[in-house]
Amino acid sequence: MVRIGELVGKNSFFSERAKYLDPGMLDNPKAYWEARFPELREANLPASAYTPSTSLRLMNVWYDRKKCEGCTGYQSCPKNDDVKGHVFSIGIVDGMIIEQVNSCHFYRQHMEKELENRLWVFSGLNDGHRRMTFENFPREQKKLNKELCRRAWYFAQNYVPGADMKGLYIYGAYGTAKTHLACAMLNQLIARRLKVLYVQAERTFAALSDLYFREHRDGLPTRSEILDKYISADVLVIDELGHENVNDASIWALYTILNGREPQRKPVIITSNFSPMDLAERYLERAAGETSRRAEALISRLYWLTDDYEMHGEDYRSRKYLKNLDS
Repeated sequence: MVRIGELVGKNSFFSERAKYLDPGMLDNPKAYWEARFPELREANLPASAYTPSTSLRLMNVWYDRKKCEGCTGYQSCPKNDDVKGHVFSIGIVDGMIIEQVNSCHFYRQHMEKELENRLWVFSGLNDGHRRMTFENFPREQKKLNKELCRRAWYFAQNYVPGADMKGLYIYGAYGTAKTHLACAMLNQLIARRLKVLYVQAERTFAALSDLYFREHRDGLPTRSEILDKYISADVLVIDELGHENVNDASIWALYTILNGREPQRKPVIITSNFSPMDLAERYLERAAGETSRRAEALISRLYWLTDDYEMHGEDYRSRKYLKNLDS
């Protein structure tokens, strides 16, 4: 066995730590380490617990704590990559002193921010959408649509993956803040660290149709890969449904998305200028044969996955524009 005194004296990994130590560690390790670690003083272990190997572990913990002094954040952490953002601590198991490693407060903050950034990127929400919150939702629309707003708020505050909770089908005229309400829900869900996704129907289904002709080009995602993303999100918003070019490809894509989300009851939030009945007629009148049966199936799933609410009110964007003209 190598004596700890020899290790401390060597020009090695341990010699750097030696500047924090004194001969007392060798003469009376129990008193030496209990003076430095209050948790050991409280444990009051017998002197036999402080073996040379234990002192080496405690030396590593003490050296690590010195590195953490004055730390201002994860980015300034002076530790190597494998332990950056982590702190060493002491554990006691069956009367033995062990060395433990845990993430530090700054590292947890960093990882929380990284997770938030990944959720924002995944969500597809742009800067404008991210500014659409419950707090700045048009006051007049809140008054006219109290039940819908309460339902949206409840969903955003309480939904957890796997819960038996339906999504919403929000329909109404242009400019009644349907998109705002849907995005407010997503913003709140992201704040709760849920994986959400926003897609705009016309652009999304056009892109999926286009993929049919370039499916196998190198470097481009396949339709399956894109659809998997839409299916995997905890909550999916499809904005302005019904304005897409309704054809076999778009009906197939929507059916695939809803069919993929249904088994786990993953909710979908729809906004549309068309009522559910009008949307059904729009799909059915443009479909034939197998596509017609698929359209009927997707409408059935839409009813199963959502509760429908009509958004009442006038075009608040026009009112705002006219008000600016008057002023």
